[in-house]
Amino acid sequence: MKTVGFAVGMIITMMIFIVLAIMASSNLNTDKSIKTKYDERQQIVRGQGYKYSFWTVICLIVLTCILDACEISLPMKNTVLYFLIIAIGVMVHTTYCVFHDGYFGINNKPRQYYMAFVFIGLFNVFIGIVNSLQGRLVENGKLDVPSINFFCGAMFVILGISIVIKKYFIKEDEDMDEDDEEE
Repeated sequence: MKTVGFAVGMIITMMIFIVLAIMASSNLNTDKSIKTKYDERQQIVRGQGYKYSFWTVICLIVLTCILDACEISLPMKNTVLYFLIIAIGVMVHTTYCVFHDGYFGINNKPRQYYMAFVFIGLFNVFIGIVNSLQGRLVENGKLDVPSINFFCGAMFVILGISIVIKKYFIKEDEDMDEDDEEE
């Protein structure tokens, strides 16, 4: 019965998340549309990002199969492992797109995205801390489902750091261009 309740809870959570994501996405775009618009170059970059993400996920699944065949048990439940594989794939895509100027669309409000990333990251880290204080992160020596909040928070923190680094490089490039023009 616990498994059925957990599955129903996950489905309801995903449905709520999808509805909230649709509502939020219209507020994150300058033209109030739900869909982000990308130019041709950005679409190519995003396609490359998806390709790298796909092959990363495939390699991680193959690695997982090899570990399973060798009867090597990882210190985490399968649900956590599967989430980590998905999260790493998402991080590969997003960081590639950020560093190749394909993440933010031409109708996005990047500042509002930053604030959303900070909120989501801190919220998940907070939930992870609460779960840790309640002793729910590890069960029978393996990371349990509540640890996913830490990983989700870390994913958003890494994305935020990537954006800050990219902005720093853009600023540095602009400063170098200005110095070249002065000479």
